[in-house]
Amino acid sequence: MSLTPVQLSPRTAERARRRPFWVAAALAAGLGLSGCGAETTADAADPPEAAEPAEATGQTGGSSGAEETAGTGGADGPDSSAVSSEAGVPPVGVSIPSIEVDESLIDLGIAADGTMEVPEDWDDVGWFDGGGMPGGAGPTVLAGHVDSTTGPAVFHRLEELSAGDEVFVTDAEGTVHEYRVERTAVFPKDDFPTQEVFGVLPEDELRLITCTGRFDQEVQSHEDNHIVFAVPVDSADAP
Repeated sequence: MSLTPVQLSPRTAERARRRPFWVAAALAAGLGLSGCGAETTADAADPPEAAEPAEATGQTGGSSGAEETAGTGGADGPDSSAVSSEAGVPPVGVSIPSIEVDESLIDLGIAADGTMEVPEDWDDVGWFDGGGMPGGAGPTVLAGHVDSTTGPAVFHRLEELSAGDEVFVTDAEGTVHEYRVERTAVFPKDDFPTQEVFGVLPEDELRLITCTGRFDQEVQSHEDNHIVFAVPVDSADAP
């Protein structure tokens, strides 16, 4: 399956080239999420010498001033020796037929407070552009809101996904990567599995994240995260 290729900006192309070092540095610094996400503050492994610093803010649509912010427990960063040079191609769209999601993606960077940005618009899905990319090594991480001040948001049906469901991610070259849900899990935001979600992997995987659980009015945040873990479908099995 393929769509019309998208021309990469020089900045995006450069980020793709240096991504393995950036990911290690971001995790070692204690990467977290803001808004419908999680925050980690624990100590982590030192980044590799060649690592480039994570940027303070992301690209289009991200916001460090989300309506809700949650903290989590920490996780050690990955061993820099495990970082792969297989970068993949930046994603530009996601489709989840079983829950009627079909959205283009915005870039989410790292906010000034060290957390991962979340979309400003309740109906946007964002890709963490300091992480993995489809077709490369490491997890591609997508995040979206579960609800808004007026009702359901883009990922309000994410909890309906179960093992075997399909997720399609289109990259900037027009290739559609098919993933199959392997498992889903709910984690308290104060015990967010940072390494499991963002950690370096030797293969291509996908993570989908939103909020769930009781809404704490005092801190204006859901207490938990719902996370979907998906793996690529072998080309021989793809339709």
